[in-house]
Amino acid sequence: MPGGLIVHLNGWPGVGKLTVGRALADRLGARLIDNHLLHDVAIRCTGLADPGRWPLYEKVRHAAYEALKDRPHADTLVITNALCANDARERQAWNHVVDLAIARNAPLVPVVLEADFEENARRLRSPDRAGRKLADPAVLRSFLTADSIQKPDVPDLLVLDVTRLSADQAADAICRHLRSGADDRFRPATDRHRNLQP
Repeated sequence: MPGGLIVHLNGWPGVGKLTVGRALADRLGARLIDNHLLHDVAIRCTGLADPGRWPLYEKVRHAAYEALKDRPHADTLVITNALCANDARERQAWNHVVDLAIARNAPLVPVVLEADFEENARRLRSPDRAGRKLADPAVLRSFLTADSIQKPDVPDLLVLDVTRLSADQAADAICRHLRSGADDRFRPATDRHRNLQP
């Protein structure tokens, strides 16, 4: 398995990014940076709808990514996000991930987790999410109607349907994808990673 990778898990709320991310990080011996790790600091210090939330989040993200830039080159990172294609702030968030990979001279492997709506909504209602994360399927439906999840336009992209997969099965599928490019496919990230599929 190649080292020094950044594996970016993207998908709608509730699809299983954190659960899969934990299983994947265990397999890779990777550092897991999930989106709520950074968002929760800003939300708890300001409030979900407070105008100070996003400026504080950006300070937290910047500090975290600056620290990650200086980690040993052999370290593998698993990062999770829920980034939409047509939202300017979320496109910028992806650019920050690309900047991090370029600064580390690391391959950046984007993985998009998908599930059918019924399964995604079932997972969204998990008791583990109550009071901490989005748990309303109607809000999820509005997201799906209004936008789509970012899919970087690079050969390294893996789109994985996790509707019928456990977290362990999904992590194993991602590991197979990583092994398939271990020899020469996964080259250090470039500005090409900023391009998204239409």
